[in-house]
Amino acid sequence: MFYIDHMREMFENRFGNLKAFVKTFGCQQNESDSEKICGFFRDIGFSFVDDPIFANLIVFNTCAVRHTAQDRIYGHIGMLKSIKRVNNNIFIIICGCMVELESEKNKILSKYPYVDFVCGAKSFEKFPELLYEHLTGIKIEENYSMSVIQKDKFKAWIPIISGCNNFCSYCIVPYVRGCEVSRKFEDILSDCKKYISNGTKIITFLGQNVNSYDYDGMKFKDLIYEVDKIDGDFTIRFMTSHPKDFTFSLVDTLAKCKHFSKSLHLPIQSGNNRILKLMNRKYTREEYIEKIDYARSKIEGLVISTDIIVGFPGETNEEFEDTISLIEKVRFFSIFSFIYSKRNGTLSATMQDLTKYEEKAKRIDRLINIQNKISEELHSELIGRNFRVFVEGISDEYLMCRTDSNLMVKILNGKNNYEIGNVLYVKIANSGRNALYAKLLEEI
Repeated sequence: MFYIDHMREMFENRFGNLKAFVKTFGCQQNESDSEKICGFFRDIGFSFVDDPIFANLIVFNTCAVRHTAQDRIYGHIGMLKSIKRVNNNIFIIICGCMVELESEKNKILSKYPYVDFVCGAKSFEKFPELLYEHLTGIKIEENYSMSVIQKDKFKAWIPIISGCNNFCSYCIVPYVRGCEVSRKFEDILSDCKKYISNGTKIITFLGQNVNSYDYDGMKFKDLIYEVDKIDGDFTIRFMTSHPKDFTFSLVDTLAKCKHFSKSLHLPIQSGNNRILKLMNRKYTREEYIEKIDYARSKIEGLVISTDIIVGFPGETNEEFEDTISLIEKVRFFSIFSFIYSKRNGTLSATMQDLTKYEEKAKRIDRLINIQNKISEELHSELIGRNFRVFVEGISDEYLMCRTDSNLMVKILNGKNNYEIGNVLYVKIANSGRNALYAKLLEEI
């Protein structure tokens, strides 16, 4: 396309040697978007550096889920001022979910005038055309299909659905990413085949609610079933699931799939039904537990994790105790817990909240302590078991691995020249709160 070539020429004339720095904040969906941003800038001639001081183009792909995330992003944007002062020719782009909020977009443009271009999450698929229009004033109606640079060639993030229709009362995502749009079934299948043929070991389907995928009548369970038919040594994962759409029929499909990872992240958010209703989650505590019990009855060795929000507006101590009793009953391998973060524009931001932050902090500390004990106990039950693991990182001390069910396994690095992507067979020798410790079977 002519405008892509023209952009390449403009950047070459401006910078000469094209060096880009891309930093991602937030979720795996943002990571996936950044892989496309990197692919686009590679297509127009950029290589990539690990330090913004060596770049002539800087991109921050932002998150808006929690207030603390935004504060951290603004700190990073503020630090760019000194780089711009040294190199005024540098080009700075801020994109993603935070920019989709009009108040934050206006704040960036007014408080940080050295930012050159902003692009919200809803406009991401038109990123090349919007950037060209910004640079030239010429509006482009064509749509350039951005290629992808995998951050890790052994892992592939594959978006299957964008946006969200749930409008949980605390969540900003539907406002910054729009309503649900499912990707074409054939395109997802084609992506999977391409990645697997190129040696990708872990396929992770992404969406704010993957369970609600629906393209021309093809549901999420149909997609899983078809991808499972592909030949190859790979594992299927997905995130995130919404409990209201996590069905018994999906469980039945997963139970039959030879490539399913046997790991499930199913956010509960609260163990109390009144709070769940205020959150607009559309399921009850009892329904959630029933689905967990059914999944465990059908899928042996299933590893389950969850999200929990502590201190939602109006949550009483008694209602918080319902969350404690739920984690003690379900016994998750891990939880991601957060103190409620008010997001202007959401329904919960209008709710009265009389609980002091100090009380919320005490609650989350108690929650974490109880969960840590559960995690330790569940990990210790695996001592003596054999697992197939995938090497995903290497340090001087350990090979950092994952089981097919996504549990962290550390193996003492004996300088055996293993590489990221290798598949190993191990026996669990010890355990901790967050990881298992193993020996290679051939060394036992």
